Amino acid sequence: MSGGLRQLLLQQITGDEQMGGMLARYNEAPAVFYQKAPSDSRPGWGSPRYPRMDFNVDMRHDPERKTEGTLTVNIWCTSECPAVGGLDPDRAIEQRLLELVSGVFYTDGNRETFCAEWERSDEFLYESGEKSNNTPPEVYGLTVTFSIMAFPEQITTTPDPIQGLNAWTKRYFPKMTAIAYDDTPPVWKPTDDNPAIYWRFTGTSSTNRQSYAVTWYTGTFAAHIIAESVPERNKWTKAIIERAQLDGEVILADTSPMFINRIALRHGADPLRDGQLELTGQYGALRVEDAQMRLLHPYGNLANSQESQKAKKEG
Repeated sequence: MSGGLRQLLLQQITGDEQMGGMLARYNEAPAVFYQKAPSDSRPGWGSPRYPRMDFNVDMRHDPERKTEGTLTVNIWCTSECPAVGGLDPDRAIEQRLLELVSGVFYTDGNRETFCAEWERSDEFLYESGEKSNNTPPEVYGLTVTFSIMAFPEQITTTPDPIQGLNAWTKRYFPKMTAIAYDDTPPVWKPTDDNPAIYWRFTGTSSTNRQSYAVTWYTGTFAAHIIAESVPERNKWTKAIIERAQLDGEVILADTSPMFINRIALRHGADPLRDGQLELTGQYGALRVEDAQMRLLHPYGNLANSQESQKAKKEG
């Protein structure tokens, strides 16, 4: 699971020209490594050997989102590394790293989608010494931590409310990318003009509204609306609320309706983790009629048939 994400991260960082220009080279490639860099004595290092970068991806189970985790990136510099654009080299690399990774979505070959969001940056001092004592120069750097959130496919049985909500969204808002529904590139980032939306099942319950043909259910759903800026995100959110209120229903794939009972906006909710919109809808599932047993060898009662014919003649 983390293997696909790890490979996408490595390709993205090493393929960035600006990042490559700030890092040392190892085997003619930017010095970015998974978990640990090779020792300085290994052949393949260019000169200088710093700055360099290593990273690790830790994933853990999450009952609602299937998986989540942490991306940890260590940026290593020495006191001999020159400043970049007026910034210390570790801070310049950190700045570019945030531009590349924070808020970016990664979709691997199994259609599993993850998003990385910056959480914190911590300075560290690895070793120090004085050149006059023939000791190595001071090694210092930053540990940059990102939260990783999974956006798994929300596949259910027919009728599928999530599929219906995604199709409804694409009908009225074709510029939005529906996460885990649309085909997306391996590395992508929502913008103000092309935001992203993720519909997620949060719960369902049966109702006392039943009929001979249909069993009714009440479902609750969360919508995550993701854009670059807060004002544009709020505009898209408002437009979705108004469209849902006007329609009052969402037509599902089997052409049955899901009636929108309630839609609420949560301004304080995290767009990536919680979702700002909460929608409650009522949808029905067709009852499956029990199969009737067929008589393989039906026969009538001959005695009763003869008595019936005799009664008719006497009458």
